[in-house]
Amino acid sequence: MEQTYSKGDVILVKKLFNAYQTNDVVYLSYPLKESTFSGIRFFQRIFGMPGDSVSVIGKRIYVGNYEIQDTSTIKHNYLIQTNSYLPDTNFKLKYHLTEGGRISDEFDFSYSLTSAESLLLQKDSNIRSLSIKKEQIGSFDENCFPYTRHYSWNMDYYGKLYVPKKNDTLQLDTTKIHLYHELISNHEKNFLIVKRDSIFINGKFSSYYVVKQNYYFVVGDNRDNANDSRAWGFLPEKLIVGKVIGRLKKNN
Repeated sequence: MEQTYSKGDVILVKKLFNAYQTNDVVYLSYPLKESTFSGIRFFQRIFGMPGDSVSVIGKRIYVGNYEIQDTSTIKHNYLIQTNSYLPDTNFKLKYHLTEGGRISDEFDFSYSLTSAESLLLQKDSNIRSLSIKKEQIGSFDENCFPYTRHYSWNMDYYGKLYVPKKNDTLQLDTTKIHLYHELISNHEKNFLIVKRDSIFINGKFSSYYVVKQNYYFVVGDNRDNANDSRAWGFLPEKLIVGKVIGRLKKNN
């Protein structure tokens, strides 16, 4: 979220009596316990409310069939080909080339930029070509939740994924359980075992599960480099520390 918030900013977070909605920025605790990020708190933007169906199509985020319009702070990774090596530090600072670098022995570079930054850079005479980097539809990314080829998703083509809400009844089978294993076993503290084609929750054969709390789908503003719901799945409401309601910018 560095493009949205800068080091030295004071972020105002409301912790109690929050009503969340799409595009809210929330302060949250990292949801996976068995991780090097366990215990870390950070900011993400809500794109899927409880009961929503979320998808990413060519980097564009949809809730149901409605496309969510990106804010101006959203960044993507761009492939940049130059006519010569990139000039000095002043050139890089002018075009905000701070995250990325050279990716080949030729004049090929990759940097994370906003749309406005990419349009400005493209006008420079040293730039031969500039294009957004994008995964192929149907290309399986093993680092994307739920980490199985049953759902051949990647960061740019993801879902459709239903975001559970409290009291939902989730129908279970040995494919769907990949979506809900973490929710049932860790977030809601049940003992879950899958044996061949059967699912057991707390020792009982189960073909469904009733959800105990609301969940959200969140994405970072540095879209191609974010560690967000596309990487680890549903965010339990209990792990939302609060909602961002304001910012005091640092003095330049």
